[in-house]
Amino acid sequence: MLKSCKYCGRIHPEGYICPAKPRYDRPRLTRNDKFRRTGAWLRTREAVLDRDYHMCRICNEGSYGTYAGQSCNSRQLSVHHIVPLAEDFDLRTDEDNLLTCCAWHHKMCDDGEIPREYQRELAKTSPRWGLGQK
Repeated sequence: MLKSCKYCGRIHPEGYICPAKPRYDRPRLTRNDKFRRTGAWLRTREAVLDRDYHMCRICNEGSYGTYAGQSCNSRQLSVHHIVPLAEDFDLRTDEDNLLTCCAWHHKMCDDGEIPREYQRELAKTSPRWGLGQK
């Protein structure tokens, strides 16, 4: 059976996929992307930001400089996974695996310029210079 194609106007056999049909190459969401949209992540993220007093922990400590000479309070804060989701998805909401970072230090952590052991120590201690440690 032949049918008229709505994409090119020609006649094709039924079931034929016309090359003129537009392609929708929308990127597929990964498991990590889907997780970052969940309520569990949003609650955990907010808890970590509150724990770190909405400050970049690495700027606050000072061993790796401060972002563009600014204070550690910034609008460009994000929560960094010390062990990435791709390596261990089970640690996705473990607060000892999460650290508040500015954009500059987050990139340094992702690039491996700041050791993970140093990041873990920061995540386990209070940003208020030893007060109220876990």
